[in-house]
Amino acid sequence: MFTRTPAPWHLWLLGVAALLWHIVGAADYVATQYEYGPYVTLFPAEWLGYFGSLPAWVDAAWAIGVWGGLLGAVLLLMRERGAVLALVVAALAMLVATIWMIFVSDPSLQSVTGMDGVWVMVGASAVPVGLWLYARWLKIAQVLG
Repeated sequence: MFTRTPAPWHLWLLGVAALLWHIVGAADYVATQYEYGPYVTLFPAEWLGYFGSLPAWVDAAWAIGVWGGLLGAVLLLMRERGAVLALVVAALAMLVATIWMIFVSDPSLQSVTGMDGVWVMVGASAVPVGLWLYARWLKIAQVLG
């Protein structure tokens, strides 16, 4: 029979931080996709054109990264082992989208947004990678059930 190790304090701290991070990412995704006026007016037209013209598969990777990360954060707080799978899928999806935007797209992300956009996407990829590694560690330590 599987018995879970008690949840360490850092699970709640990082779990809530992950949830808040992914809620912001989900809000950004929805506001961008639906071109929510008060939100999109915060960005230059070139940025909106760039993100609006992403190939469907890159947009899908972005969506999977956003929603998979949110699901992973919720599962992490619920101490479910499915958090590991959700977070690795989210991390891979964000990495694919980020790599394409920085190194493959024409124009590149940097030429449209400058380094600010590059760093945002690098962070949007690094966070789910870190959360996935953390969730994996918790699973091995039998904190996740």
